[in-house]
Amino acid sequence: MDEMRHRAEEMAEGMQEQLEGLRGYAEDAGEWIRGFARERPIAAVAIAVGIGFLAGRLLSRT
Repeated sequence: MDEMRHRAEEMAEGMQEQLEGLRGYAEDAGEWIRGFARERPIAAVAIAVGIGFLAGRLLSRT
């Protein structure tokens, strides 16, 4: 039982590290997106509309 608990704790620590890495990546991506939207607002809106259209088409097929 102790070995199983130890392995579970190790797995949890590994997952926590991965989540921290993803959080940092998401923050960097968010900053880049905000900067892009400030520099090119029309392009940002056009891209958002395109992504929304594609998402709608994909979701309507399910």
